Amino acid sequence: MPDGTRPYGERLYTELRRLSGYDFITEIMDYKAIQALKKADRESTLKLFYGSNYEVIQILKTAEPEEAADYLVKKWEETRQASNVGAAAAIIIMNGM
Repeated sequence: MPDGTRPYGERLYTELRRLSGYDFITEIMDYKAIQALKKADRESTLKLFYGSNYEVIQILKTAEPEEAADYLVKKWEETRQASNVGAAAAIIIMNGM
């Protein structure tokens, strides 16, 4: 299926998996949320990332899913290296929760 016809969330999920394996996505979402992400359009994807910081929301609103995944994984890796804490993804995504 060409990228233009695949849901935004599916493309985001696929790229997150390609870049980080299951590590990133399973740190920030449970099984039910992952399944919802795979079917989500851009607006539904934003709802799944509710509570994320402004920068993450803007990336998801404006960037292609592949660009958003690259950004998210880079930030996640930087945070993991700096803090060496398994919950680094939650810090990035759920900033302030």
